[in-house]
Amino acid sequence: MARSCARLRLEKGFVLDCVAVDTVARAYGSMRPKLWSAIPPYNAQQDPHACGYFCSRPVPAVLRRTNQDHGGTGQDGWIVDYFHIFGQGQRYLNRRNWAGAGHSLQQVTGHDYYNAFPKLSPGFSGRFGYRRNTPALRQRSSVFGEVTPFPLY
Repeated sequence: MARSCARLRLEKGFVLDCVAVDTVARAYGSMRPKLWSAIPPYNAQQDPHACGYFCSRPVPAVLRRTNQDHGGTGQDGWIVDYFHIFGQGQRYLNRRNWAGAGHSLQQVTGHDYYNAFPKLSPGFSGRFGYRRNTPALRQRSSVFGEVTPFPLY
């Protein structure tokens, strides 16, 4: 039970906004300088996997001396970082996702949605489990009390 609740919580946090991101990225793709991209700018000082390097003995002193000890910036500079967080494209996506767009029942329930609401399918054998497609079976009433409305010819 706990695993399914945890998985449902993770799936509820998933936002599928690829169409909106693609639209915004295409709009900003032809602009120069390119201020917004679908991929966020990389900042090595905020990368948890590079924390060991930035915490090693000589590096903090070098960062203080070069005035880079305030969290760092991406390779394209602080203006691109700022625009990626507070720019018009990102504000649009944030408002869209806060309003609930990008979520649907199929996306939130994930693989559990596949057989969540099965519909009864009678198939070829009909409702009672056998075929009623011969004249003899059509003339006699059903064992279950149903007479078929189909004509004999």
